[in-house]
Amino acid sequence: MKPELIADYACITGENPLWHPMEQRLYWEDIPRGRLFRYDPATGYHEQVYEGDVVGGFTIQADGALLLFMAQGAVKVWRDGTLTTVI
Repeated sequence: MKPELIADYACITGENPLWHPMEQRLYWEDIPRGRLFRYDPATGYHEQVYEGDVVGGFTIQADGALLLFMAQGAVKVWRDGTLTTVI
């Protein structure tokens, strides 16, 4: 099986692919540009869902929200396109 390009957002540092089991979608980030993306393999649809402060990493929380680890030690919750500062 040959690898297939599913999305090309010209990321500088595209990394941290993480499967979201509740949504059945794959998320990943472009660290220096502060962008977050997702891909739905059932439909083939992909999109950029966030652009802003640098995102150094993220995790999926029990309620399905994403916990974003931001620049200068900030931690924020991303849920349905809305950011809430935690720390």
